[in-house]
Amino acid sequence: MFILPAVCFVKCPYDTILVVFKKNDRNRIIKYITGGGTFVVPFIQDYSYIPYPILCFPIPLKDAPARNNVRITMPIAFSVVLCNDDLEKAVNFLFDKKTNEIEEQVNKIINEQLRLTIASFSAEEIISDKEKFLTQIRNDVDRRLKKIGLTTTRMNCTDLTDDAGYFIEAGRKMCQEALERAKADIARTKEAEAKSESDAAD
Repeated sequence: MFILPAVCFVKCPYDTILVVFKKNDRNRIIKYITGGGTFVVPFIQDYSYIPYPILCFPIPLKDAPARNNVRITMPIAFSVVLCNDDLEKAVNFLFDKKTNEIEEQVNKIINEQLRLTIASFSAEEIISDKEKFLTQIRNDVDRRLKKIGLTTTRMNCTDLTDDAGYFIEAGRKMCQEALERAKADIARTKEAEAKSESDAAD
């Protein structure tokens, strides 16, 4: 006669990962699911849940050296979620960690990558194509986070300054150029109106 161990059916709630692991050895993950349910063998297996985290990381980055040693300050924020393309990495990273541990490690990864990316640009390159610079930052941060099963859903940079005044001077120059273009447009418009009135009089 065979005696089969009793099993219990465990449901996986919405927006949650159900992780089944070996009893008394939480490092031995047996399987994980993201919907429905699964059978768990008491006394041999145990289970736990990982909620789908939506984490926000406001990072007041200061004095990060660019390639030409200009110090960049840029308050920036990232919204981070699970990467559904690689849940195994996410499970291995998130399982059995407290929220503050997760936030501390992710914050460290983002800060390290921000400084590496900034160091690959000169201040002049950042000024000449800010959009390319910010896109590169997000791509690089995303690439690092995907190694632990996470990904960015949003990035917001509220300001960009430097210790040498490059960005302030560039801003002034852009304002001056915009003003000169506006004056030229007004002059052309007045000239066209005068010509139109002259033609009408003839």
